[in-house]
Amino acid sequence: MLKNKSILEPSLFGVLIQANSVYCGIHLTDIQLPDQCAFLGILRESKVISAIDNPSIFAEDYILAIATHPMMVPALKVTLKKIHSVYYSLNSCLLEARPTASQSVNSDDLDLSSSFNATYY
Repeated sequence: MLKNKSILEPSLFGVLIQANSVYCGIHLTDIQLPDQCAFLGILRESKVISAIDNPSIFAEDYILAIATHPMMVPALKVTLKKIHSVYYSLNSCLLEARPTASQSVNSDDLDLSSSFNATYY
């Protein structure tokens, strides 16, 4: 038994990868981890994929990681939760092309000749 348990207090956790994560589409080992942290793998659809297999990361995956020192847990969470500053997805776009009020006027309805001949006093 360990006499001093405070030497090693590993923290294991999983981070859900959002669709706008900076890690979508890259391999697990391409991520730079803080010191005293390591990957265990990915949880995808109730299956664990080992970090040894170096899987690609997809939205809705859980990255399973461990911090061997409690002080490194916040740094590890911040690292793994990085997202694009604007919603980003390779598969979809949330922005729709909607005309604004000024753009919704039909140009056929305008009488441009009268607007050019206006006299201002």
